[in-house]
Amino acid sequence: MIRHATLALLICLFGAPPAFAQKMNYLGQMIDLTELIPPPPPQDSAAWKQDLDEVLGMQDSRTEAQVQRAVADNILSIYRFEDVLGPKFKKENLPLMDALMEKAQADARAVLIAAKNAIQRPRPAAASKQVLALGGTPRLPTAYPSGGVVFTTVTAIVLSKMVPEKRFELSERNREYAVNRVVLGQHFPRDVRAGEIAGTVIAHALMQVPAFMIDLQSARADLRQALDYPPEPESVGSTKPK
Repeated sequence: MIRHATLALLICLFGAPPAFAQKMNYLGQMIDLTELIPPPPPQDSAAWKQDLDEVLGMQDSRTEAQVQRAVADNILSIYRFEDVLGPKFKKENLPLMDALMEKAQADARAVLIAAKNAIQRPRPAAASKQVLALGGTPRLPTAYPSGGVVFTTVTAIVLSKMVPEKRFELSERNREYAVNRVVLGQHFPRDVRAGEIAGTVIAHALMQVPAFMIDLQSARADLRQALDYPPEPESVGSTKPK
């Protein structure tokens, strides 16, 4: 009965699965992000102009060091969090964790693309000739929500479940990645905020799935051992492995 009640609640939150929905690895149905994230501002509204002004302001003030860091971040890789978790945080050391993340991120991408296709917000450079975007051709043509930030938000939250000692640092690194999307002119600030909300929604939905949580426990042991952390955290905060 509890299981059925939980399923009913999830359907109320995320909607019934459409017949054409892509098969997911963990999520049993598509999440309609358009019902859960704020809509982008209307074209030429005050909020839209504020978004554009912030992109142009960042464009005028960005330093070469900021640009280099932002360009380095312009990839979808969970291993950009190496500067938080250390040099042992590498794919070859973490087969179980890597497999979990790959499957979870595939689900997240399917949810993201459905939302982007529904919302269709142009990227800053397509909306204004004043924007000089860096980083090459975007992975997806539309901006809202930021797919890169969805990716890193899901990553940061899932990693925090495995290494809660570094939850704050992982969150701060995700925040830096999000700002770097604006530094490059690839996204408006509201795209980034929507990406953070969307990534949080997706991560929460994944954690309601028993199969994901089972795999998470195995991946957690895999990660903590590889990083020389004790099997269980002694405290939650900013601590170094012994």
